[in-house]
Amino acid sequence: MNDLQLTLLIVGGGGIAAMIGYNWWQDYRLRKQATERFGETDQDPLLNNNSSKQNYERTEPGFTGAQDQSIGTYQGDSQKELSGEFTDPLSNSDGSVSDLTINDENLKNEPQNLIDKKIFADFIIRFDETKDANTWKSLTDGLEQINRKRIVYSASPDSADSIETLWFKAQPYQGMAKSLKASVQIANRKGPLSSIEFSEVLGKLKRFAEDQNADIEFPEMKEVVAKAETLDQAAAALDTLLGLHCLLPDTVQESIAVDMLAAAGWVQKGHQWFLSDSSGTLATMVIHNAPGKRLLSFSIDVPNSAEPIKALGDIVTVCHGMNEKFGAPLMDDSGRTLSTQAIEGIYNQLIERVRDLTDSGFKPGTPIARILFS
Repeated sequence: MNDLQLTLLIVGGGGIAAMIGYNWWQDYRLRKQATERFGETDQDPLLNNNSSKQNYERTEPGFTGAQDQSIGTYQGDSQKELSGEFTDPLSNSDGSVSDLTINDENLKNEPQNLIDKKIFADFIIRFDETKDANTWKSLTDGLEQINRKRIVYSASPDSADSIETLWFKAQPYQGMAKSLKASVQIANRKGPLSSIEFSEVLGKLKRFAEDQNADIEFPEMKEVVAKAETLDQAAAALDTLLGLHCLLPDTVQESIAVDMLAAAGWVQKGHQWFLSDSSGTLATMVIHNAPGKRLLSFSIDVPNSAEPIKALGDIVTVCHGMNEKFGAPLMDDSGRTLSTQAIEGIYNQLIERVRDLTDSGFKPGTPIARILFS
């Protein structure tokens, strides 16, 4: 081996060693940054969930299929990890409004119900001088939601520097206020509050605060985003949309089906039919007309229905009546005719899902469930 070959060997070996060392350093640095920015935090009061979030993808709510069942079993165990600490986001745990000591000058304002910090993040603006409602009207009118996530505004006559602060609904508000609070929903069916959405809200609130020569207090974005992702995963594991279909021959006039639905308590609004009670909508239905058949498609949005089990019973009853008269089978989303055993299986799964939602603090039909699963 001559001197040139030896030199090239040394230079080449040194270059390879340097490249390996550099790649190791880059990997170490990026892993450290990722851990600092997105790692788990022990400040999340919602879940004690240390499971990996790899390959996570929120899916359309519903029942999943199985070969041995007309309607399959639920997938995922995240609902079992919920702490059950949820309360109504806009009221006390018993559904009542908090007792607020309100002085005479604030009797004309409507108290803001308690807002659950588990599904909302608070941004507080403190004015140097008291302001009236006209000050923030353009802000609240132009920033009512972010990607369908609600933003609830509250105003206070004091500086809001203690937990005893009296908050009133910002619209309408009479008199003068020292503080304004924007409570931002951190998750819904559109997904968790992202860093981009957080930054958009914060940017608008900061510009408003600068215009009013006010100070703004806001939470740490990393903590809010991590908490939002955890809440979204837990909610996705509980979300359920149940679809059933009744297949009528086209020889059966639609007016006959309409009469049967009306007699069973269904009300038509536009192209949809609704089954409701005093709590709100229990189930919906749409009629699809096609050559040779007429399909009645029923849907139960389980977290948003106060009585999903009752709704299922009413759907099965009206479809059973149509089947007896016209030979209209009850089918699942895959077009499979449901036997009595399969329908009983659906009942059992639905009862289990309602129990999971209730145990987790998302009792179907309650305000917190309807906000989170909006």
